[in-house]
Amino acid sequence: MILNTTQKIYRSLLALLTLLMLGGSLSAGSIKTDGIRSVVLKRNWDFHVYLPDGYDPSGDRTYPVIYCLHGSGGNEQDWDRAFPLLDTLISQGLIPPVIAVAPGSKTSWWVDGVEKFESAFFQDLVPYVEKNYRITGQKESRIITGFSMGGYGALRYALIHPELFGGAILLSPALYSELPPLGSSARSSGAFGKPFSEKNWQERNYPQIIDQYRSAQSPVTIFIAAGDDDWNEPEGSEYNMEYQTVILYQALNKKMANPSELRIVNGGHDWKLWLPLFKEGLILSSRQLTGFRTGIHTQLKQ
Repeated sequence: MILNTTQKIYRSLLALLTLLMLGGSLSAGSIKTDGIRSVVLKRNWDFHVYLPDGYDPSGDRTYPVIYCLHGSGGNEQDWDRAFPLLDTLISQGLIPPVIAVAPGSKTSWWVDGVEKFESAFFQDLVPYVEKNYRITGQKESRIITGFSMGGYGALRYALIHPELFGGAILLSPALYSELPPLGSSARSSGAFGKPFSEKNWQERNYPQIIDQYRSAQSPVTIFIAAGDDDWNEPEGSEYNMEYQTVILYQALNKKMANPSELRIVNGGHDWKLWLPLFKEGLILSSRQLTGFRTGIHTQLKQ
C-alpha cells in the first residue's frame, strides 16, 4: 500500500534531515509497503520498496536494485531514513535512478534459524521483486547492503551467491572471525540453535565459506566500513567491529585480491555514521559496476 499521510510527513522530515547532513536537492522518490505470501516462511512477509522519481510500472525503463538488510531487532521500516539519500544522489547525478528493497526479520541474523529467512530471501523475495518491479536483473545491477546484523547477512549473501550481486556495502557489520561474544544476539536469538551451537555458527561464518566464494570466480566488489567509537566489547577488543572489519579486509583484499575498500572513520554505531558511509559506498559502486553507471538503463525487461 502507498504511505498514509502520517508516514508521508515522517518521510519528508527524514528527507530534510538527510539534506541537512549531506547536502543536495530533494526529488520525489516514493516508499511503498509491499508483501508476499512466503512459501518458505508459511506466512505473509512485508517489505518496503523505494521507487525513484518517474518510475513507471508499465514503462520500458529498467533499474538497478539495492537489497537492504536491517540490524538486530529491526524491521522493514529501518531503511526508510536512508532512502531520502537516494533522492539526493540521483538528483545530483552521482548514482542512476535505483529501486531499493528492505525486508524485515527482527533478530534472524538473516540465516535459516528460528525461521528460514535466508531461504525465503532467495526463493521468495528476490523472484517476486524482480518479476513485479522493473529491475534490470543482472549481477552488475544488484547491490546487497546491511548495517550491524544486516552487515553479517549482506556479507554472507554476497559470498554464497556471488553470481547474483555485483557489490556489497557493509556498514558496521556484526562480524566475528571466530565465535561471537557471550553477549551477542547471535547466541541468544536462536538463529544458530537453541542452545547456541558453535558448530552451526562456524559452518555459516564467512571464514568457512570464503574458499567456496573464491572458487566461484565471480568477484563481488565489497565496501566495508565501521566507526572507531563503536561499542567496546567488554569481553575483549578482538570482538570490536572496527577490529573485525580489518580482519575481513585482510582476508578479501590482501589474501585474495578481491576488489574491496575499507573505511574506519570517526563515529559510533548509528545512522550518523551509516548515512555518509552508505553514500560513499553507493558512489563508488556506481563508478565500478556497469549496471550502476548513470544513463544506461533503457533496455526492455526480458
